[in-house]
Amino acid sequence: MPKHICILQTSFAKREDSIAYLKERIPDLRIDFITDSSLLTDVRAAGHPTEDVEARMTLYALAAEKMGADLIVNTCSTVGEVADRLDKITRVPVVKIDEPMARLAVQAGTKIALIATLPTTLGPSRRQIEKIGREQGKEMHCEEFLDQPAWEALSSGDPALHNKILMQSIRKLDEQGFDAIVMAQISMRALLPDLKDVKTPLLCSFYSGWDHVAELVEQLPEKE
Repeated sequence: MPKHICILQTSFAKREDSIAYLKERIPDLRIDFITDSSLLTDVRAAGHPTEDVEARMTLYALAAEKMGADLIVNTCSTVGEVADRLDKITRVPVVKIDEPMARLAVQAGTKIALIATLPTTLGPSRRQIEKIGREQGKEMHCEEFLDQPAWEALSSGDPALHNKILMQSIRKLDEQGFDAIVMAQISMRALLPDLKDVKTPLLCSFYSGWDHVAELVEQLPEKE
């Protein structure tokens, strides 16, 4: 039987990219999704994950376990701190797609620029970097940069303007002496081909996250 992962999402976007990247490494991997776009809406409205958001994510983790998943992957930084608690209610390991990126940020230094288009993404991402830094005896200094105009452009149906605004912001951060620039949303991976001129280490959870997931899957025992 093929190994099996279940991906928890708050958006339907870019599924194909993730599937293609994982399948290139593990061709027979079974990949299922549980997607609830209302999670992000509710967190944005409240400013933090509500009890109802945590309850729904708990149900999704338990459903993934019942589906027979060998690994559960949370791909949304906004609800990352809820995902931290899911390991306690399921026998299936829960992985956060952005944790390997946070570890790379800590390795890069202590002065980190953290950029996002949603305010609810910044806090969990910063706290994760700071937590890993403390574990390694490092005091992290993360500066948050909210690019709200980019989100507004995307929401109005103009992804090209969204990308342009973000790339302009990242190039400005490149001039400010940071040890690394962390792109706090996995969707920002689309910008990377056009940012090869950026000299500061530019971190995105897509590659580091999926590489980590693939490594964990490869370490799982074969299923009969």
